[in-house]
Amino acid sequence: MAEDKKNKKSAKKTDKKSDKKTRKNPFKSMAAFFKSVRSEGKKVVWPGAAEVLKNTLVVLVVILIVGVVIFGIDQGLTAGMKGIKQLATKETTTAAETTTQPTTAETVEENTEADTTAATTEKAD
Repeated sequence: MAEDKKNKKSAKKTDKKSDKKTRKNPFKSMAAFFKSVRSEGKKVVWPGAAEVLKNTLVVLVVILIVGVVIFGIDQGLTAGMKGIKQLATKETTTAAETTTQPTTAETVEENTEADTTAATTEKAD
């Protein structure tokens, strides 16, 4: 048993030493990264001026078309909402105009008395 413990300890020590040796230098890793970026950049095929101009015009035309479509949809929805608002205000103003009588205690009593007398006369008939 004692030998097993010694073997494990020595194995751990050798693992730590080998870890130090296999660790990469971060500066070397960064240098390798930038070298690979540079080599990939050299492989890029850049478009010519005529192709850039053509693609720019295509993008501008598409933006113009989409803008006009969105503007049209926005104007249509705005007009629809204004129409709905006008219909709603017409209905509420007519109802509000008929019910805007002053409500005091006297008028409430008068209306109640008139309703009760009307109800009694209807029952009598």
